[in-house]
Amino acid sequence: MRYLFILLFSIFLSCDGQSQGKKSNQEKSGMREKIDSELAVKFEKDSDFLYQLPNGNEIYMMENPKGNNVGLQYEREPAPSFFTVYKEFYPDGFIKKKETRFGQYTNVGISEYYDEKGNVEKKNEEEKFGKIKPSDVLKILDKKKLINISTGEGRLSENGTEAFTVKYDESKHEYTVTMQNGKPNKNPEFGIGEPPAFLPVTYIINGETGEVKEQ
Repeated sequence: MRYLFILLFSIFLSCDGQSQGKKSNQEKSGMREKIDSELAVKFEKDSDFLYQLPNGNEIYMMENPKGNNVGLQYEREPAPSFFTVYKEFYPDGFIKKKETRFGQYTNVGISEYYDEKGNVEKKNEEEKFGKIKPSDVLKILDKKKLINISTGEGRLSENGTEAFTVKYDESKHEYTVTMQNGKPNKNPEFGIGEPPAFLPVTYIINGETGEVKEQ
């Protein structure tokens, strides 16, 4: 009788655990991220508006969904991080995708893609990289004194835009890093308007060896 009681009690706990698990999943699905439409309006009215989230990220661009067009949200992780977070939202305001980006064009970490019911598919972006990871690229740029990975200096240009872009070619296993203000413009061409003070410089970094070539 004692063993029967223990068996029945175990079955009860198992069923209750499954029930709680389902409830927990339902609660999570009910907590889907939704765009803050009132906050987005402030960004649409003032292009210089910034907003700091509780996690420390800073929203620097935001747009509400319009018609069939998705809503957008761009966030910068706090210094000394060099990563940004990009989000899209369905016309009903619920999140569609979330990507962490390095140098505007290279996804890192875990990307999340949601269907219209809130089901999520996750992609491990780190699997595409070779021996040289994005963190190694940052160290290479730091060693060249193009950025400072301890302070986050060099992430933004003077006008507040991203100071460099990073594109990763999976087939070639190489990074293309373009510094927007890479070198002084010593031979400005004559023409309409003031010539740029700096010119872009591109570095090709081998994704397996870390070898750097300047173009």
